Amino acid sequence: MKESDPGQENQPPSPWATPSAAGGIPAADPAVAGGYPPQPGQYPPPGQIAGGYPPPAGYAVYPAPRPTNSMALASFIVSLVSLFSCPLIGLVSVFLGRRARDEIRRTGEQGDGLAQAGVIIGWVGVGLTVLYTLVIAAYFGFFFLMVNSTSSTY
Repeated sequence: MKESDPGQENQPPSPWATPSAAGGIPAADPAVAGGYPPQPGQYPPPGQIAGGYPPPAGYAVYPAPRPTNSMALASFIVSLVSLFSCPLIGLVSVFLGRRARDEIRRTGEQGDGLAQAGVIIGWVGVGLTVLYTLVIAAYFGFFFLMVNSTSSTY
């Protein structure tokens, strides 16, 4: 009969290896395909770190982030472009932003803030266009009023 080593009697088993039925040899982790860790360039299964082991205690496994709605991003970009080039393009941004918010409510994607910012900046651009048009109209109206009033006195 084989005598056991006196130093190993009081040691707890390793938490990373499970003894197999063949006499204390660690078995391969069944959670990893084929019993081997993933090869370089491959990803481990979801919820596990490389090597196939569960995350250590105290560490949370976070779900993958939801994608950002592309129409919301387009609305935000168009609204910024409208402020610096042609403020009437802000109407396109308002349209895209409203459609994006409806789609976000339906699908649960991220980007509601971008869509809302696109709508607000789009309306600001349209408002600036209206204000600019009123200022120009008032300027030329005042100019023509002054020209007509000075020409009728002579």
